[in-house]
Amino acid sequence: MAAKVGGDNDDEVIGDINVVPLVDIMLVLVIILMVTAEFTKYRTVPVQLPKVNASTMKREPHKIALTFKDQKLFWNDKEIKDVSTLPARLSAAKKAQPEVAVILRAEGKTMYQDMLPVLDEVKLAGISKVGLAVDSNKKR
Repeated sequence: MAAKVGGDNDDEVIGDINVVPLVDIMLVLVIILMVTAEFTKYRTVPVQLPKVNASTMKREPHKIALTFKDQKLFWNDKEIKDVSTLPARLSAAKKAQPEVAVILRAEGKTMYQDMLPVLDEVKLAGISKVGLAVDSNKKR
């Protein structure tokens, strides 16, 4: 650290860099790093996961998509020619898969109120998992 005391008006540039503040900051950062490394060691909690057989895993319930499009009813994208067979098909699906879920979708200009008879048939078949599908990409 070269500094002159006195009144000389020298235009001499001091070329020394004061590294003391840099060393102080680096030491503080090293101390913070050491303290946080010590805390992370104690934050870990040992966990023993249970062993599960693949046969005990729960399967996703079967889903039926009922779609109204152009005054026609579709069951998983296949047109139902005779709507009177719907109750029997719903009951058979419920017996085959007790946790069956039904998704009602209205496409085009079909209103959901036109689907109320189908919703009643779903309820009569004993299917309690019912969802109404909406098109989130549709602009208003």
